[in-house]
Order: sequence, then structure tokens, then C-alpha cells
Amino acid sequence: MNYQEALAYLYSLSDYERGGSYVRDRNENLPRERRLLEAVGNPQQSYSSTHIAGTKGKGSTAAMIERVLREAGLRTGLYTQPDLHTFRERIRINGQLISEEDVAQLVPELRAAVERIEQEGRFGPYITFEVATALAFLYFARRGVEHAVIEVGLGGRLDATNVIMPLVSVITSIGFDHMEVLGDTLTKIATEKAGIIKPRGTVVTSAQAPEALLAIAAVSERQQAELIRVGPAEGDPAQAEVQAGRLPPLRYRYALEACTSESQRFTVETPTHVYRGLELSLLGQHQLENATAAVAALEALRSKGIQWSEEALRKGLRSVYWSARLEVIGQAPLIVVDGAHTAESMERLIEALRTTFHFQRLIVVLSTLRNKDIAGMVRALAGVDAVVITAVANPRSLSIEEIADQFKAHAPHVPLYRAETSRQAMDLALQLAQPDDAVCAAGSLYLAGEVLRWAAARGNQRVAATIEGVDHSG
Repeated sequence: MNYQEALAYLYSLSDYERGGSYVRDRNENLPRERRLLEAVGNPQQSYSSTHIAGTKGKGSTAAMIERVLREAGLRTGLYTQPDLHTFRERIRINGQLISEEDVAQLVPELRAAVERIEQEGRFGPYITFEVATALAFLYFARRGVEHAVIEVGLGGRLDATNVIMPLVSVITSIGFDHMEVLGDTLTKIATEKAGIIKPRGTVVTSAQAPEALLAIAAVSERQQAELIRVGPAEGDPAQAEVQAGRLPPLRYRYALEACTSESQRFTVETPTHVYRGLELSLLGQHQLENATAAVAALEALRSKGIQWSEEALRKGLRSVYWSARLEVIGQAPLIVVDGAHTAESMERLIEALRTTFHFQRLIVVLSTLRNKDIAGMVRALAGVDAVVITAVANPRSLSIEEIADQFKAHAPHVPLYRAETSRQAMDLALQLAQPDDAVCAAGSLYLAGEVLRWAAARGNQRVAATIEGVDHSG
């Protein structure tokens, strides 16, 4: 089996990301995944781990934790999703993508195990994500990973990654996404994500909405787990719940010191230390929130025997790179690409653009998927100067006219333009923009991937290197 054949097998299974149904009976997820891992020797038990769930910020937080631990000298594994350009991005050791040869070597072993288990008739058929998760765990074990940072695929409680026993669990910001699977309230969604909390474990959360925090706290209490909250130095949105004794106070707080169009400098105050002058290569206040969650998780890991230095922390945060997160890919006009795909993340994106960069008009290139809160995203874009609507090459992509209808209903004053493909949309946006304007592509990580490939084709060497799998964060 070669690499393309291995990918063809993985994608021949039911694949939610590519338009397939999620799972017939979600209660089968974990027993099915445990059986597969057992068949290949329980590789996930050969290294320690950190587990990360949440609606937004999972990937960025995971990348920060991994980068600091790598700077500290550990051999690290990183498992994230979805990918922007190649399946191999999902599985990394010390920042390097899994090779095509390793995928081709390990997938046949997993396929044989899957076929044996399915013949037993005890579980339903496997899905792409379950086998990909087993591939990551097996690869990490075979290549001597010491600590793996694992991002949840969807939800948490019944996600295939929830077979691990992490040293620390992290729950990032909670919002409305995947409601057809996770539920239609923040309480339901947060409860699903809090399913990664282990008995007598440690959980760090950067969630701010009181409704979500109360759900996380309830699960933590049932699991007798330590709950560590992080948030801004000024104010706590859940202060009333803290005063009523329903939530613990913020233990880790961040404050911005300075910001440029290339980096941020900030302070994190912990229960025992104040880290001043930390530099972060990722932009936006939401990334300070993610970075503070990473610091809290790292300190919890250190209390459990995973050693790192302040020097490693500073260098890791300064050098971390995570694609399509307020990423600048062009100048005059400013061109930014971001993976924002919920109403709240779109609001945060627009705020971050206006506070981080200087420009006259803001033109947004927008495409999104069917299961997203498109009305909420449109309302968040009500103040922009123009929107170019397009569709991505994904079966779940919302049509151009469906998005246009949402603008007619919720932001009828915003000038709309249409383009059949993302490349045509970006070209049109540049025609509309003056040198002192800004163009931002957002609404879906699939759009972000297509726009990054457009930038590489136009000669952006840094983006091209990223697409080729070159780790330039060191």
C-alpha cells in the first residue's frame, strides 16, 4: 500500500468532515476505539498526554503547549484537525509532519485490525476519524514520543480521543458549533466538552460564559477534579457566580502590555509567579486567552513531573506558529486569513483586525459550511465595507445564494459581491481594495486552506513553505 492508497482507505470510511453522517450510535464510539487500540497494543499508554477540547482556540492552545515542551527538550507529539492542505498536518512529532512512508506503513496494520474487529460484529463500522486517531497514537508510540498534545475532534465525551488518560485536560472557549451533534444550548455543548475531565484529574478552562462555566464546574465536581480558570486581569464575566460560591475565582490572569502587527507582549499572573514581558507570535486578544490557558496547563504538567523552564516558555510562545489564525499573507492592501467559523469568533476577528492593524476599508471574503451559525456570522459582519461571497470545494459548503439570503435578512446594507471560487473571490476583493484597505478571508478553515494556496501560487514563499510541511517556527 502506498500513501495515496492509504488515504483512499481512510476516506472510504464514513467521514463527517467530507459530508458523511457522523455516527449512527455515538455511544459505540469509545468501546470501538478502545478495541482498535487494544488490537495494536494500546500505544496511547506509552507516553503522557494533554487533552484539549473547546469550540475555539483548541489548535492554537495545543500548538503553544507543544512548542514550549519541545523547547524544554521533550520529544513531542501533536494531533490536531482538520488539516488545511494535507492529511499529514494532523500528526506531527517535534513539529515535523508524519511522512507519507509512515502513513503507508501503518495504515495497513490498522486496516487489518479494523477488518478483524468488524467481523466480530460487536460494534458498528469505523469512521475516518477513529482510524486516524489510532494512526496518530500508534505513530507516536513507534517513534518514541514522550508527551503528546491531543486535540479533540468533535465534542469530547464521546470523541475517539477520549480513550486517553491525560495528565491535564484543557477546555478552551465555548460557543455554538456542531449543535446537531452536541446540543443547542451552551450548557449542553459545554457538558459534552467537559466529558474529557477525568476522575481526580486537573482541568484548565479559558471559557468565559457563565452558563458554560457552570456546566464545566458541575462535571469537575462529579469527577472530583481540580478546576483552574483563566481570564483577563480586569474583570470576570462570571464574578456573580464566583461570589455565590458556584464557581472558583480566576487563578491565572493576563494583561496586554503592547501589540504590533507582528506580535504581542503581555503579562501572565499565576498563583505563584508573574511572567512579565512574554511575547506571542499569534495576534488578537483571544490568543492571549489561549496562551494563558497554555501557561496554566504547563504549570499543572510541571506539578505532575513534566519539567520545563521559563526560558523554554518564553521561547516557545515567541516562536509558535499556527496557520490561518489572523495570519498576514499580503500588504498594500493588507491581506489576512483566519479560520473563524462561529458567530463569536467572527466578532472577535473583526475586533482584532480593527485593534491590531491600521486600514481604511475592510473587505471580507466569506464562505462557510452548512452546520454553522451563518446568521450570527452575518450580524458580526454588519459593520464591514464589502463582502465577497464564495463557496469552497467541500460537500458541506453553503451555497453563495444561501449566504446572500442571510445578508438580505440580517445585514441588507452591506455591499455584496459574488465569486464562484475562492481564488476568483480573492482576485475580486483585491480589485475592490485600495492600497490602504484590508482584505480578510474567513468563515471556514477550508476557505483558509484554499486562500493560503492562492497566496502560495502568487509567490508567497513563506506560505508555500508551510504548505510543503516545512516547520519554520524554530
